[in-house]
Amino acid sequence: MTTQLPTITADAPADDAAVEPTPTLAPTREGGFTLLEVMVVVMIIGILLAIGIPTFLGARTRAQDRAAQSTDRIAQSAAMVVFADYADFAQVTTARVRAAEPGVTWVAGNVASTNERTVSAGANTTGTEWGAATLSDSGECFYIRLRRNASTLYGRSTTATCTGDSALTRATAASW
Repeated sequence: MTTQLPTITADAPADDAAVEPTPTLAPTREGGFTLLEVMVVVMIIGILLAIGIPTFLGARTRAQDRAAQSTDRIAQSAAMVVFADYADFAQVTTARVRAAEPGVTWVAGNVASTNERTVSAGANTTGTEWGAATLSDSGECFYIRLRRNASTLYGRSTTATCTGDSALTRATAASW
């Protein structure tokens, strides 16, 4: 007698017994973040903002101050051009420096500068000194004083009137 072997198909197990699923070692996790992960990210962003905002504000103030100082340097160059023609700072008037440098707003020495593109400029009564003042958007006033046969002097202030006339007394240092 011949023995007939059972037929095995790919769909069914060989012994017709039910196959149980294999247990997994770790529980499956659905997508998303835990509360702890979100809190850590928020804390890191807060720390970066606490460091970055004061740095940004400091850089902005320094940039505003440099713009005012640059305008004073432009004023100095324009005044020296006019002074070279007349050899007398009394002749360095707002009309003449305006002609030498039209890119800057010029006001008389007794009128206060109101922004970093406005220069208040004037000479002393003897014509030996000329002063200019420019107000930075940060609120600080920068002074420059030119003297005949002497070095240029600089000054800065947050409390004084920002005029070219005051630059003649407030600009006393070798640099800003």
